[in-house]
Amino acid sequence: MGKYMKSTLKILILFILFSISNTFAQLEVSHEFGFTAGPVTMQTDYGERHHLPSSTPTSFGIAAVHYLNFYGSNYNWRNGASFFSDHFKLKTELSYYFNNSLEHKGRYVAEGSLNSEADKLRAMKGKTKSFNIGTGLEFHFKNLEDYGLLFNDDIKFAPYIGAGLQFNMFDPELTSDLGDWTTNPDVLPEKWANDGVFVEKDNTFSLTLSAGTRYKLDSFDLVLDARWQYFFSNKYDGLDAKVSENKFNDTLIFFSVGVVFDMETFAGGY
Repeated sequence: MGKYMKSTLKILILFILFSISNTFAQLEVSHEFGFTAGPVTMQTDYGERHHLPSSTPTSFGIAAVHYLNFYGSNYNWRNGASFFSDHFKLKTELSYYFNNSLEHKGRYVAEGSLNSEADKLRAMKGKTKSFNIGTGLEFHFKNLEDYGLLFNDDIKFAPYIGAGLQFNMFDPELTSDLGDWTTNPDVLPEKWANDGVFVEKDNTFSLTLSAGTRYKLDSFDLVLDARWQYFFSNKYDGLDAKVSENKFNDTLIFFSVGVVFDMETFAGGY
């Protein structure tokens, strides 16, 4: 990512945070806290474009999540709540991804491919781990006030969609079954042997789009979430060949299930 792009993103984030603080200044809030975990799959320079996944099922992610629920400062039983407080939650998240055994898949590494380039592709193995922090806004289709009522058993599910922004600190690795690529770059396919590998700690921003649902239980909510994440970098997987077929940035899909507790209920506030 260029310096101009990074500066623009920083200004955008500051503007968003300033806007959020002004918008929410007149709102009362309640807090929820929870944990989620599940498999991660990536689409990277390992494998063909539009070929999922690049990573194996041993890849996973874990996250600690915090939600703010909003209530208008003029809320009472006569006026009711606003549309915003009835349908939106602000989510903040700390997460860790470990993408294990990135490998090339597709026709170029099929069993019938017996040339030396195919052998080099099959021998390449990668890993990427990252620590992530971000925030996002969720829109819930059902009225959150009705869903949150303890005595309301008619609404158990609360489906939602969401979008957010994350800051990602990642650390990629690369090995080859044919030997040490750092001393003998020729064990790698030509496009990566010629300065196309990036195995240094770095950071980037990413855009997230998600969809999921909650399921209400007596003392907590179950959460099922599916997230698509677009990194503003092509180095997340450790590969950055300057060729047309590898020009696209890396993406990730995170399927997770977890539990969320309302802090007032959990602390015995009711």
